[in-house]
Amino acid sequence: MAWARDKLLKEFRLTIPAMSSITDEEVLSDIESYQDTISERVFGKKYPKALAYFIAHMRTMQTKIFDADGDAADPSVTAGILISEKEGDLQRGYAAASSGGGDSDADTFFKKSLYGQMFLFLRDTVVVGVAIRKGRRRCFL
Repeated sequence: MAWARDKLLKEFRLTIPAMSSITDEEVLSDIESYQDTISERVFGKKYPKALAYFIAHMRTMQTKIFDADGDAADPSVTAGILISEKEGDLQRGYAAASSGGGDSDADTFFKKSLYGQMFLFLRDTVVVGVAIRKGRRRCFL
């Protein structure tokens, strides 16, 4: 099932209202760039929402990596997963870079933003993980 670009754009706008300043052309470019990164077959009817969260996470991480001058901006990119965040007087808390929780590198990367965490939550609602040692789940999209 191939999703129409306009439906994917509409879902992005509905799911990620905080990024309303991004032009339609930029979102459509992101859709084109990332639509093959996650599986339509796996996500089924939740694919447009999963793609919206994925794009929002990637945009968030890009702004963390570089500031407006192109300089390295936010050290949280190499820090552990985001475990708390506060907006007024900005405050963030991160777990240790290697928490030993059995997360894959991809899961750790997605846990660095709220959008990434929502992507993982959505993924976990559609993907039945494979049980391995000590009850940890692994999933490959």
